[in-house]
Amino acid sequence: MSTRTVRNGWERLPNGFDVEFRHDIPVRLSDNGRGMTVPEEVLLEEVAALGKLHVSLGDWEAGERDGEREASLYVASGEFSEVLRRLATASAALFVERYHKPVGNADVDWDRLEYLKDFETALECCRLSEGDVDRASSLDEYLETMHSETRRLAQSGDVPPVEPE
Repeated sequence: MSTRTVRNGWERLPNGFDVEFRHDIPVRLSDNGRGMTVPEEVLLEEVAALGKLHVSLGDWEAGERDGEREASLYVASGEFSEVLRRLATASAALFVERYHKPVGNADVDWDRLEYLKDFETALECCRLSEGDVDRASSLDEYLETMHSETRRLAQSGDVPPVEPE
């Protein structure tokens, strides 16, 4: 049985809107060009129920298809640590997919470089600025999450497909 570690792509909400996930983080919402009107509170509740993160909605803009509207989704700043944890899990899956082993001492700075990239991504996802979160404060937890996930994935042999940034 497969354990889905990282969700990527579009998923349908009960109201007919679609939400895009990147590394298990909701990032965009689409009305699919159907001209539907659903109260914002309802949209955000449904995204939170599906993604297990509280989000806010950016401005609606023209989508990729005719008549489609899309809006960016931003995770609540108080959930920064969870966003970073999910990114650590995605980076772990990427490492195991590429190298077929857990992160080890011979993998010089790979995990710390991923942390720097994922930290910036988490800031963007939560609409935070560089000074809003201490960069060093979450490093140990990030590394523990990534390393334990690489060990789990390498042992199980069940590595989910990963979409690198």
